Amino acid sequence: MGAGVWLLLGIVVIGGGLYVIFAVLAGIAGFANSVFTEIVEMLGRKGAAVASIPENLKGANPLPKTDPDKAVLAAWKPNCNLLTAPMPLEYSARSESIFKSRSELSDEIDVERVADILSMTSFRSYEPAFSIIGEEPAYPQRPPVRPGDVGPLPFWTPWKPVFDEPSFTPPLWGAKLSFLNGFVMDVHKAEFDKVAAAKARKEELLAKCDERNKEVRNLAEKAQKLFEDAVARQEKAFVTAAETYQKNMVAFNAAFKQEQSAMTGLRAECLRPGESGLVKRIELAFVSMILPSFVSGEGETKFDSESGIVIHEHRFPDLSGIEWIKQMELKSGWTKKPANQKEKKEAAVRLHPSLCLRLAAEIARLDDEGVVKAIAINGWADYMEKSTGQRKRAYCASMFATKAQILALNLSALDPLEAFAALKGIAARSLELTPVAPIMRLDTNDPRFVDAKEILSKMAEGENLAAMDWEDFEHLCRELFERAFASAGAEVKVTQASRDQGVDAVVFDPDPLRGGKIVIQAKRYTNTVDVSAVRDLFGSVMNEGALKGILVTTSHFGPESYSFIKDKPLTLINGNELLGLLEKHGYKFRINLTEAKAML
Repeated sequence: MGAGVWLLLGIVVIGGGLYVIFAVLAGIAGFANSVFTEIVEMLGRKGAAVASIPENLKGANPLPKTDPDKAVLAAWKPNCNLLTAPMPLEYSARSESIFKSRSELSDEIDVERVADILSMTSFRSYEPAFSIIGEEPAYPQRPPVRPGDVGPLPFWTPWKPVFDEPSFTPPLWGAKLSFLNGFVMDVHKAEFDKVAAAKARKEELLAKCDERNKEVRNLAEKAQKLFEDAVARQEKAFVTAAETYQKNMVAFNAAFKQEQSAMTGLRAECLRPGESGLVKRIELAFVSMILPSFVSGEGETKFDSESGIVIHEHRFPDLSGIEWIKQMELKSGWTKKPANQKEKKEAAVRLHPSLCLRLAAEIARLDDEGVVKAIAINGWADYMEKSTGQRKRAYCASMFATKAQILALNLSALDPLEAFAALKGIAARSLELTPVAPIMRLDTNDPRFVDAKEILSKMAEGENLAAMDWEDFEHLCRELFERAFASAGAEVKVTQASRDQGVDAVVFDPDPLRGGKIVIQAKRYTNTVDVSAVRDLFGSVMNEGALKGILVTTSHFGPESYSFIKDKPLTLINGNELLGLLEKHGYKFRINLTEAKAML
């Protein structure tokens, strides 16, 4: 064998020897370590004691997996009942439905309703309005009721788990062997670690409980705030509703009492003896009696106590400017159809006579004192004059009869044409409005009128009209219109300085065809005349039953005034136009508003 082989063999032998030596030494060391460990554990008294760990600190999380209290509080909203303040109930005056205005008339006449004109009620048409007198108001709405309590607030329970304290008592040696307690502490380190881990988990769980309880407490506080706000809002809404209810009820009852007072006053007027009571009863009866919708309640009444004659002038339908219809029943129901020529003619010739008879009969039964001896009825109508295309007003029917003659009539059975003819009434027997001369007319005596005063002849040429006395200005206007209407034979009168009913002068046109009344207001102004004055004039025209109204001023009118008079029987005369009218009659004056303002 060569030297290399012997060398390799030597290395193997030496390595194996060393391995054996080390293995023997390792075995000796392992045995020694095992013996040492057993000696240490024996000296440390291993197994003599174990740590005490509470069950709820072992294993799974002991806290609840769900939190219903938190979920309920997070989603909770108060059950708040907010009352809505009641809407005011407008008192529907009983008198409004009885004293209904018939100024807006139907533009058609049902031929079968003409006969209804003669249907009188067994009671005076205005008497139901007086039944309110003495009644107590009854507000037709219950007061608001306080709603139930808001809530309740959700109940919640704080998490307060009980954990026993983890503990471990090491099996220490007595005093003589206390030097061995170091071994005890080392050997039982695992038990000490278990106790420390259990204590840490306990603190962690308690911290989670505190965090949860804080969150839920915050939610509960928010819920409490919502609860308190809801209680406050609900109470405020209730108080507002109750106060509003009380306010509404007071207003309702006040309106009721106001109507009672008005009805008491009206009844007192109706019970007055003499002319005023009779005229008031007639006035109320004619605005409240049941008549077809094509008949107006507009009229004017005078009573001459010396002669015992009542003269009533009433607005009648224009037979030539209205549509005549009839009701027909079809399978689908009732429907309107145009009346034929024969039906229109038969209804037309009966309409005005029927109205005269009905109005006279109503007046006769209103004579409580037996002072009426005779009754005159004049019907007038506004119509379109075909020759000029202008709206005109004319008398279209007239009737005069003694009270005894009227009371002898049985309206439910008579023929209106024969009865009207027997009383020598006047009315056209056609579909055209034919003007007639009334048998007896209203006179022009009015306690408001004062004696005329001559003004124009005393005024100097070039005088400033805007600076003259306002009462003298009214008389100047009277003189001017007296000259303007002289060719028609009209009479112009000035009212007292109190300006009763907003009328400063009245023109009476005696023409039997176009005859009527024109009311005049004179405004010696230095500023623009407000549209309210124009509205007042229109109200005066309606109240007076006048043909038209004229407003004269030394100043001027605004655009609202001219817009208002469209389609109304009103005429506005400004300062320049007034100067032109005066100059037409030979008078030259001037109007200087600045100068007048400085003087007045």
